[in-house]
Amino acid sequence: MTSEEQISYQIAAIFNSYVLPTEIFVGLVANVVSILIFFGKELRKMSSSVYVLAVLFADTGFLLSLIFVWLEVLGYRINHMSGVCQFWVYWTYVCSYLSVWYMVCITVENYITICHPTRIKDMCTPKRARIVTVALAVGPALLYSVSLFSTDALYHPGAEQDVCNSKPEFALMNGIVAYIDSILTLLVPSLAMTLLLIAIVIAIVHSIRIKRKRLLKGSKKQKNKMVKCPQVRVAKMLFALSVTYLILNLPIHVIRLYYLLRPSQYNEAHSMSTHEGMIQLVFLHLSYISCSIKFFLLCAFSANFRKRIRKCLNCFPYSPVSNGFATNV
Repeated sequence: MTSEEQISYQIAAIFNSYVLPTEIFVGLVANVVSILIFFGKELRKMSSSVYVLAVLFADTGFLLSLIFVWLEVLGYRINHMSGVCQFWVYWTYVCSYLSVWYMVCITVENYITICHPTRIKDMCTPKRARIVTVALAVGPALLYSVSLFSTDALYHPGAEQDVCNSKPEFALMNGIVAYIDSILTLLVPSLAMTLLLIAIVIAIVHSIRIKRKRLLKGSKKQKNKMVKCPQVRVAKMLFALSVTYLILNLPIHVIRLYYLLRPSQYNEAHSMSTHEGMIQLVFLHLSYISCSIKFFLLCAFSANFRKRIRKCLNCFPYSPVSNGFATNV
């Protein structure tokens, strides 16, 4: 092993031993708190809250699947046990799919709010959002069910132990599912979110120009009314969620698509270099961060979310610890 490979191995060990559990447990706590906040009556009334709740649940499920990866780093190969292996693969597939497509829903919701405000009352309703959320969950639940019988913990001669892998007789089918998954969770949603965000930015720039012209003729009262509009605040929060998700996930999506679309003959002749492996590792952890960071984005861009947190904190008033000498007056 060269010195460069040793350094890369040490960096990878630090990522897997320390960075990964931090991402997992910070994300789990933050997501659970966010879920509890969004179950409040004030936030639950908005259709966008349905999608935010859905993506928080999907992200939490994905972070739970990463616990098995971290346990393997510690030497507990639970995910390579028969039964656990199949469920782990299935659960990871479903949560990854739902996470990205619920983010697409959030982006579409914001697109309607910004670009087609007259259709908000018809298109952006809590009932419609719940129907879309459930319908989206049915697809991956059925599609990835093949992994429940096409994968298993099989003995690997090189590793000299059981490894969670595809069964040889289902290798072709699993390969097809992997290609379909890459198209449905990498290519299509990335393109859709990119195009929608570009349209949103163009609409915002156009709207700002029009509003500036109107404000020159209008009063300060009209300006304050426009800024305090609740739809504007929600749009900011949704836009921040979409942009952050795309920035953190697009690099690993591009790399995965590159290796997927690259000719198989080239992959066989050229193994992944140390630099490529390190770049992929960094981008992979960036995508993990996107599952853990939504609480902080909500705190930064949602006034209603901050208001609910303050109300929850006020439910636990500070009471000084008695020193034992205090007397009742």
